[in-house]
Amino acid sequence: MTSPLQPSFIQALRAFAALTILWHHFALYAPLSEWAAPLLGDLLSWLAKYARATQVFFVVSGFVAAQTIGNRVWRFNQLGRFVIQRYCRLGLPYLAIVLAILPIYELARGWVPDEVLGQPVTLAQFLAHLFFLQDILGYEALSAGLWFVCINFQLGFGYAFGMVLQQRFGKGGDGLFTLLGWGSSIYSLFHFNLDPSGESWALYFFPYFFLGILVHKAVMRRAGRELLAFQGLMLLAVLYEWRWRVVIAMVFGMVLFVAERSGLGQRWPRSRWIAALGKISFSLFLVHFPVLVLVGALWARLGWTAPEMAVAGLLVAFLTSLACAAAFYRWVETPAATLSRRFRAPRLEGGSGGGGSSGERRMAFEH
Repeated sequence: MTSPLQPSFIQALRAFAALTILWHHFALYAPLSEWAAPLLGDLLSWLAKYARATQVFFVVSGFVAAQTIGNRVWRFNQLGRFVIQRYCRLGLPYLAIVLAILPIYELARGWVPDEVLGQPVTLAQFLAHLFFLQDILGYEALSAGLWFVCINFQLGFGYAFGMVLQQRFGKGGDGLFTLLGWGSSIYSLFHFNLDPSGESWALYFFPYFFLGILVHKAVMRRAGRELLAFQGLMLLAVLYEWRWRVVIAMVFGMVLFVAERSGLGQRWPRSRWIAALGKISFSLFLVHFPVLVLVGALWARLGWTAPEMAVAGLLVAFLTSLACAAAFYRWVETPAATLSRRFRAPRLEGGSGGGGSSGERRMAFEH
C-alpha cells in the first residue's frame, strides 16, 4: 500500500474541488463577504456565481467506488453491513460537524444574519439530520455542504445494490449493471436532472458518479469506447438543455481518464502539500462553513467591519479551516474510516477493480 502522502492526481482533484467549494461559500455567505465587497467585490461575485466543483467530487467518488465497492463480493444480506460501514465512514464525521455547529450558531446568533444561520434548531430537524433525511423531509440543513454527504451515501448504497443484482442475476460480465447505469443516466440527464426539486435524490447526480465508474473501467481494461459513448450522451444532454454542471463533469471525467491512462496520475503533481490537502479534503469540506460562521461572529462582536479587516477575516477563516481540517482528519475522520473497514465485504478474486497500479492505490477516503 502506498503512502497517503504519495503524489496523486486524484488527491489533486480533491484538493482543487475542496478549495473551490470553500471559496464559493466564503464569497456567498455574509457578513465577511459583504464587508469585503468594496475591495474584492468583483472577485467575490465571480466566486459566488462560478466556483462550483461538487461534480468533480462525484466523478472522483465514482472512480474510487469502482476500486472499492465494485471490487467486492456482494449478497443481499451484506447490504445491512454496508449501510453500517458507510454510516461510520461518512456519517460519523458528518454528525461531529452537526454537533459542533450547534454551539457555534448559538454564539453567532444576533451577529451573523439569520439567512446564514437559519432558524433555531428543532428536535425534528436534528433527528432528520441523523438519518440523512433533512433535504428529503424539507428541513433546513444545519451547514453548507451537508447535502453532498447525504447524496454520496445514497450513491454508495445504490452502487452496492447494483453490484448485488449484478452478481446475483448478471450471468457473468457486467452487462446487467451497465444496463442499469446507462438507463438511470439517460433518465436523469434528459428528465430528472432538469428539475432542481430532484436535488435531494442521488438520481439527480448519478450521471457524474457513473461517469467516474466508466473512467475506472476504461483505465483498467485499456478500452475507452464505452466512456466515449457516455461522453457523447452527456453532450447530447447539454445540447438538449444547457447545464454547466454536466459540462464540468464531462471535462474532469476526461481529464481523469487521460491522467490515469497515461500514468500521469501517479507522477504528478509532485507536491506533498497538494497530496496532504487532498487527503484532508473531506474534512475541509465539512469544517470550513462552521469556521466561517465563527470568524464572522467574532469579527462582528469586535466591530471589525472595515473592508481591510473583512479581507483579513476571510484569510483567517481560510487558514483556520485548514488547521481545523487537519485536526478533524486525525481525530475524527481517520478513526471513523478505521471503524468502517470492519464491515467491508470480502474482495472479489481477480476483480476488475483490484490488481495493477490503480487497484493498489487506496484513497484517503473511500466515497
